[in-house]
Amino acid sequence: MSEIFLKSSNLSLGYSNQIVIKGLDIQLSFINDYQIIGKNGAGKTTLMNFIALNFDGSYFESKVNRSQISINQISSTSTLIQELTLSENIDYYTSETSLASEEKLNIVFKYLPEDYLNEKIKSFSSGMLRRAELSIIEIKSPLVFCIDEPLNFLDSEGVLLLANLIKDRSIANKCNILSSQEFVDFEGLEFEVINLNEY
Repeated sequence: MSEIFLKSSNLSLGYSNQIVIKGLDIQLSFINDYQIIGKNGAGKTTLMNFIALNFDGSYFESKVNRSQISINQISSTSTLIQELTLSENIDYYTSETSLASEEKLNIVFKYLPEDYLNEKIKSFSSGMLRRAELSIIEIKSPLVFCIDEPLNFLDSEGVLLLANLIKDRSIANKCNILSSQEFVDFEGLEFEVINLNEY
């Protein structure tokens, strides 16, 4: 399998009559890590959604070569099911993984105390939601992991958990793509930068 999972030339994306990204050449490899940076309105989330197959705009123009690989995204809005417990969400979102239940729980408990397992997601704080989502990413272990504004809602311990997750995935040749206004410096990690301020 080629290391390149997405290649696009002269990519343009937009909504209604507004083109957000115009003329972007992009080539992504699953053995590299990336940071998409740009000011508000530069198209960071739009590009991230396009990479993660979640683009919902009305304008698209490009030549795209894309491999069929596993991609998971954590965006600014949580996708966890509010009326279900943490345990039920874990079961729902990781049902297709090969890990045993005990292995899954061991991962979850790295991110959240065991006491939260039977709590409904609607009672979680934003930080707890983000930690729960990170635990699901670690369990599912997709080839590509996309995360918008990676430091949002995380305390210093949560940031360390995220950094360790990215580092472990990078060692395993699994791609991590971060999106934020400014470059996020994780010690010991190297990223290729996609600077949307230039477009």
